[in-house]
Amino acid sequence: MKRAIILANILVALILSTLLALQAIAERESFIEAAYRDAENLTEALAEQTSQTLNGIDLALSTLNSSTLLEADSGENLSEKLHELLVNRQQASSVSYAYFVLDAEGRVVASSRAPDPGVADLSDYPVYQHHRDTPDSGLFIAPPRTGEVGHAEDQWLTNVSRPIRAADGSLAGVVAAAVSLDYLLNFYNALRIGEEGVVGLMNAQGRIILRSPFDEETVGADLSGSELFHEVLTQSGSGRFERVSALDGIQRYTAFRQVVHEPVGEERATVYVGLSRAEVLAPWYDHLVFTGLLALLGMALFIAVSALFWRSLVRRQRWDSERSERLRVLAQESAALGQYNDVKGLLQHVTDVASRLTTAHQALASLTRDTTYAQAVMALTLSDKYAAWRDYDEKSDGSGIYHLVCENNQAMMLTQWELEAHPAWKGFGDARDRHPPMRGWLAVPILAQDGSNLGLIQLSDKAEGEFTEDDLNEMKQLASIAGAALENLLSLRARDDALAEANAAREEVETIFNSITDAVLAFDHDWRFVYLNGQAETLLGREQAYFQGKVLWVEFPDVIDTELDHAYHRAVQEQIPVSFDYYYPPMGSWFAIRAYPHAKGLTVYLRDITQQVETEERLRQAQKMDAIGQLTGGIAHDFNNLLTVILGNSDVLVEELSQADEGPRLRAETIQKAGERASELTHRLLAFARRQPLNPRPTDLNQLVAGMGEMLRRTLGEEINIELVRGSGLWKAVVDPHELENAVLNLAINARDAMPEGGRLTIETANIAVDDSYAAAHEMTPGQYVMLAVSDTGQGMSADVQQKAFEPFFTTKQKGKGSGLGLSMVYGFARQTGGQVRIYSEAEAGTTIRLYIPRADVETDTREAPAASSSLQSGTEQILVVEDDELVRRHTVNSLRNLGYDVTECANGPAALTYFEAEEHFNLLLTDVMLPGGMTGKQVADEAVKHAPDLKVLFMSGYTQNAIVHHGRLDPGVELLSKPFRMADLARKVREVLDRNNNP
Repeated sequence: MKRAIILANILVALILSTLLALQAIAERESFIEAAYRDAENLTEALAEQTSQTLNGIDLALSTLNSSTLLEADSGENLSEKLHELLVNRQQASSVSYAYFVLDAEGRVVASSRAPDPGVADLSDYPVYQHHRDTPDSGLFIAPPRTGEVGHAEDQWLTNVSRPIRAADGSLAGVVAAAVSLDYLLNFYNALRIGEEGVVGLMNAQGRIILRSPFDEETVGADLSGSELFHEVLTQSGSGRFERVSALDGIQRYTAFRQVVHEPVGEERATVYVGLSRAEVLAPWYDHLVFTGLLALLGMALFIAVSALFWRSLVRRQRWDSERSERLRVLAQESAALGQYNDVKGLLQHVTDVASRLTTAHQALASLTRDTTYAQAVMALTLSDKYAAWRDYDEKSDGSGIYHLVCENNQAMMLTQWELEAHPAWKGFGDARDRHPPMRGWLAVPILAQDGSNLGLIQLSDKAEGEFTEDDLNEMKQLASIAGAALENLLSLRARDDALAEANAAREEVETIFNSITDAVLAFDHDWRFVYLNGQAETLLGREQAYFQGKVLWVEFPDVIDTELDHAYHRAVQEQIPVSFDYYYPPMGSWFAIRAYPHAKGLTVYLRDITQQVETEERLRQAQKMDAIGQLTGGIAHDFNNLLTVILGNSDVLVEELSQADEGPRLRAETIQKAGERASELTHRLLAFARRQPLNPRPTDLNQLVAGMGEMLRRTLGEEINIELVRGSGLWKAVVDPHELENAVLNLAINARDAMPEGGRLTIETANIAVDDSYAAAHEMTPGQYVMLAVSDTGQGMSADVQQKAFEPFFTTKQKGKGSGLGLSMVYGFARQTGGQVRIYSEAEAGTTIRLYIPRADVETDTREAPAASSSLQSGTEQILVVEDDELVRRHTVNSLRNLGYDVTECANGPAALTYFEAEEHFNLLLTDVMLPGGMTGKQVADEAVKHAPDLKVLFMSGYTQNAIVHHGRLDPGVELLSKPFRMADLARKVREVLDRNNNP
């Protein structure tokens, strides 16, 4: 029994010892882990504080760097201006003793300490050598040293610097700050690290910048050659290690973290916190000793210890079970996320699951609105504890701590104290009393597959205790699944939006095709119709459904083996677009056709250009007629001068030979008649060329036509029945009545010639309003016109004849029966008047020619002046004749002298002006319009009137351009004697001008 008891005790002792040993080992690891966590928390805070300090200094240095370059460019008072900048920076800094600037040689060029830094060479200082030897260096923390001047004298400091680079990348200088180590040391000394613990700051080159507790022998120590520096400190941004310090031989548990400062990618400093192994394990050793002393009591307390151990084990199992259940819930609920088709519902499910898993009273999910990472809250889950805040709707602007989570795409878990102490935490501002409390805080980013930020999940106020690593890991998994589901949902939405846009684009294309004026047809490779737009349906007279699937050549066999057939096949065979104009006889229309081959067949655009073709043809016709008009006008000018002499002298001969033998008298009369016919011919040429000087005035066409009735009956003969159809309420027209009578007479004679067996001639008048479309099609100005139509029942004209009818010298009459100038004269007269003339005719169905004459704007007296006396009128006044043509001048001068006038002659304008400059007196200036010597007759008259204001002026011309005639009309107040003129015309017009001016 004793043995059994001993064996039992031994067995219990062995079991108890084993358990105690295992527990001791576990506790030892727990102490070590706790030490590491404390060290890591301290390094995190230390890194944050150091980061803020370095970022502040770096910002100041970067600003000074830009300012230094700017001031260096200015080139004037550089040291003084830099001193002011450095002083401003030093006054704003609490961590530095001074700011200074070195030049490219390492000499001090400016300092915040004094306006004149003196001659100080720091080229052997690390702050200069590092930037000189490292071309791509950034922010540099130099090894610590003691100050030598000013407040920094005998004080420990470190120089923090940035290079000043020239445009070519070479070193232009260094801007630096002397940073107080005491400032940093105050924070380091405040950390609780034990008697043998250390806190330190190391630069990127492995130099100890600061160490607490402070030791002058260790400050500035170089660890760059150590195994620790190469294998541990430079391999990651943070970590932990256990080493015996090479500086003091103490073994420590150390955590380190690189200090983050901007811009990312530059050299980074490292902070570390080391806790003494002896101090960390001292409680454990005490506990172990205490446990050993209680070993005997342990035997007695074996059952109790076993019970406690069992209880701990059961608790652990329960925790594992609960964790398994949470993971099951996470997996189950995560699978449900893929079933949502709306973003808000998906995110609401996420917050519900997050609140359930972590027991957080508040859970929200938000999406990132833009690159500023401002948050748009999309879903919120609140427990009943937070029911009072369920209507809270004030949105975050994303400028607080949320910004860090989304910008860095890293989760954050903070206690309430850590949250309130965090520099990015801004509180709630004016919403402090309305915002739900934030007791502890956990946030994880929602990421897309490419790593970009989609939003975040945020939790606060855990039901019991603080948020744990398990909570953090589970939320990361939930965020990962939510990100995939959200991105998939957004992709589906983008696809639906793209599909909707594609449908809208197709509808828009349909709308565009149906809105364009071209007819659009599409054919497949078998020449079957696959598409027609609305214009094509209208053009072909059938809807698309009729043509769908039908073959082009079957539906339109008349285009086979035509230019259209050949062009379409060439486009498809050679895969090139073709364009051509095509006349389709069944429609009587011209089409501009563009055909574009593609992978599915051929698309054709057709545009009706019939009106354009006709317009171009009319334009070519008008240009041709204008060219002929220019030629005929020039001929008429010289011919009229000759006819003036011929007719004038023939009149004299006829009068002198009135009592002579019949032979000479008949020859003189023949010359006279030939001259008259030639005069009529030139008159028609000028009318066609639109160069005749018109004197239009408001005219009643009904009265004019009625007055011509008797003359037309005598001219046309009894075989022609004349009918006058005069419109009621007829407007007055602006026209030269004498020329209009000539035009109507010409039309009537042509109509008579078209009715050799007799017929009916109808002259009709009416008021006409011409709209924009008709005006554009017929080269007219929109507005109101008086229409005069001359119709016959004769042979009519073919289409070809109608196209040439207005051309000069074109005639269908037998040789010797017409000059071919009748209709061309009418056309020129109508156009010069501002109107138009149109032909409407069909073969064997008669012809109608319509004159469109502009309506008069005002009503004036249209009574003709009383006819002049048939006897030659004479006078004794002084007349100056200016005419360049010697024969015309001689004839005119002789005629005036025979009439009794005192005549002086000259051949050009300058010669005429010499008489007025000599103050010779003349009653009348009779001048040709077109003169040599650089002056027109109008210019001569204007200058002459300046010398003699009472001078009367009479122009003579056989062809006027723009000197006294504008827009086909004589200028107001201008008197014209048209060539060729007879003795009676000259006598009457001279006397009329002299008398009219004397008796206004």
